[in-house]
Amino acid sequence: MAIKIDPEIWQRYPHLKIGVLIARHINNEGNGDEALQVLRKSELDAKNRYAQAELGEVGKLIDWREAFRSFGYKPSSTRCSAEALLRRAVKGKELPDISPIVNLYNHISLKYTLPAGADDLDQVEGQVCLTLAKGDESFVAIGSGEKEIAKPGEVIYRDDVEVTCKAWNWRECDKTKITPKTKNAALVIEGLEHTSLHEMAAALKELQTLLAQFCGGEFEIYLLDADHPEMEEKSRLENRTIPIEIPKPEYQKHEAYQTRLAKLKEIQEMGIDPYPPKFEPTNSVHDLISKYEGQEVGTFDEAAAGKTDSAQMAGRILLFRAMGTNIFSTILDEMSKIQVLFNKEHSKVVGLEGQMAPIKFIEKKLDLGDIIGVKGHLFRTQKGELTLFVKEVTLLCKTLLPLPDKHKGIADKGTRYRKRWLDLIIHPEVGKQLRLRSHLVASIRKYFESHGFLEVETPTLQNIYGGATAKPFITHHNALSQDMFCRIAIEISLKKLVVGGMHRVYEIGKVFRNEGIDRTHNPEFTMLEAYAAYWDYNDVMTFTENLYEKLALDIFGNTNIGNREDKKGQLHEIDLKTPWTRMTMKEAIRNYGKIDVENLSDDEMKERLAPTVDPKELANAPRGILISMLFEEFAEEYLIQPHHITDHPIETTPLCKLHRDPKDRAEGIVERFESFILGMECCNAYTELNDPVLQRTLLEQQAMQLGGGDEEANPMDEEFIEAICQGMPPTGGFGIGIDRLCMLFADVHSIRDVLFFPVMRPEE
Repeated sequence: MAIKIDPEIWQRYPHLKIGVLIARHINNEGNGDEALQVLRKSELDAKNRYAQAELGEVGKLIDWREAFRSFGYKPSSTRCSAEALLRRAVKGKELPDISPIVNLYNHISLKYTLPAGADDLDQVEGQVCLTLAKGDESFVAIGSGEKEIAKPGEVIYRDDVEVTCKAWNWRECDKTKITPKTKNAALVIEGLEHTSLHEMAAALKELQTLLAQFCGGEFEIYLLDADHPEMEEKSRLENRTIPIEIPKPEYQKHEAYQTRLAKLKEIQEMGIDPYPPKFEPTNSVHDLISKYEGQEVGTFDEAAAGKTDSAQMAGRILLFRAMGTNIFSTILDEMSKIQVLFNKEHSKVVGLEGQMAPIKFIEKKLDLGDIIGVKGHLFRTQKGELTLFVKEVTLLCKTLLPLPDKHKGIADKGTRYRKRWLDLIIHPEVGKQLRLRSHLVASIRKYFESHGFLEVETPTLQNIYGGATAKPFITHHNALSQDMFCRIAIEISLKKLVVGGMHRVYEIGKVFRNEGIDRTHNPEFTMLEAYAAYWDYNDVMTFTENLYEKLALDIFGNTNIGNREDKKGQLHEIDLKTPWTRMTMKEAIRNYGKIDVENLSDDEMKERLAPTVDPKELANAPRGILISMLFEEFAEEYLIQPHHITDHPIETTPLCKLHRDPKDRAEGIVERFESFILGMECCNAYTELNDPVLQRTLLEQQAMQLGGGDEEANPMDEEFIEAICQGMPPTGGFGIGIDRLCMLFADVHSIRDVLFFPVMRPEE
């Protein structure tokens, strides 16, 4: 079956591209839910992509509006199918769930902003032709029993009997509509001037892949244009050479970009290098402001005469205002700003040779956001503001995109996190938070070094994952032809080093857990893990609280780090001074939750938990897990000042040593502690298990849980067991989440605020 294109169509619309996907022996009744989810995601993506856009200014839609005007339709009353779908998506109106095929071609239409449709080939009479209506062709739209007549001159699809699609893709025919019973179909995607062949090819390939996945079948794909106007062998997609096109970003169409690009070319034509390789500032703004705080510097006239202290610095232009023969500007150097003054008589531009007055170049060719180097003399204005009288200015980087509006800034949090460079420019306090992170990590390294620890690096990609209860990210190693895992913890590798005789080791590195994203969780985060031979969890408790105390003294000069908000938004003055409060998990439940677990049966604990915990989680939960749940529900939020919560049930911790106290050992209590501040866990530590027989038993249980469907359980790690069989000395180990530590010290409430580039959902 072929779709024939009237030659007059190509003459009238020379930029037309038509993709035809012939699908045979398909099943349009199965996998409906999965295909619908594909559509629902594309609706959400389209809503977010076009939420702030004016659809009347989108190039692809402008093409179709012009095409419809050519045969007498008004864009306000007749919209191409792609625009109609987008308008629904932007309003948050879900498209109807018709069948997998319809859902999938609607997904393609939304994703690529291309009109798409389909005909049931078993209902087509004769051949389908894309042509211009004469005005006597009949048409019965989907859902209508009334016959209509096509408008003369409009573009239609028709078979030998009647119109199958009116106004190109505006309304489809009832007779050839796709139904769940459709077995053979012709799917069509259309594009005009602003649609490239590359986009058409990508849309066709994706549609075929999705149809094969959800409907099965056999396929032929054709890509037609003025050079390949007919469905034949040479117009098959597989036989066509499609030029690879990198789409230009939307910002390149903006007037501000075009204006700056023109300035860039003019500057280059003047012989000035707008991107010189080096400039050496001899002063930082921060140091200058500190040095001259409260001091007389000199006057305007003295600076103009070169009689005041000189300075040379670089920065980004944030403010620009002309005042007579002077131009005042503010430049940002890292986190500090300073005012500079350009003068008509004295300021020169490096590389500018007589084509234009320097002050005119500064006024006309420089823009907000440009990076410049300035050299001159300091003075104070009449208002007392420290200012640099610029004698020489060097353009260091001509920017092509403007900064956000200085008053509005960047209001959208998602944009701030994704475009962190803009966030740092507009909100200098963010730079302070992120620099604090680096200072903390540097202090941690000094502390560990002073206690004889060796910093090591261990693999991020692993054949077997373990060391935490978490679902891993899976990747594939092509050369080895095997799946590998991004590590969920650093523990296993470090313990192997302890076995090998490296008795005090630590690592600060990325770990990856395939889990949700919220205020305190990011799938990619930084862990500090450390192990010390011949220590137990008591030694680790002391070491940990001393670490926090030392960090507070390094950063704040005091163990009192000020007021911090808890999860409920209540303020508390936090003091990290040692020693910290220590209590067992059972004591914490009794003291803060007013529940004595020693006197409760498993069923009674489940009753207490029933109002807040999923019944499925409670149904088969062992006693140790129930105790842990009670702690989380009734005690954790009260751990505001620093606490060490010790002696956890073994069910929570398969890699920990059983308690040395015979009574606790008999109950399955392990030598583990977690540290809490503001009700948030900030450290997890064990007296490490070094009994290879028990270790194997516990890991076997984990492997069985994994096989039973628990995605957060660990697989069996025979190599680790072999290492433990070789002999690991008594060892204390612990882990601290660097990101949460930074949240505490920086006084922020979202983990994203202390990550340079947090993981973001697409819609953010």
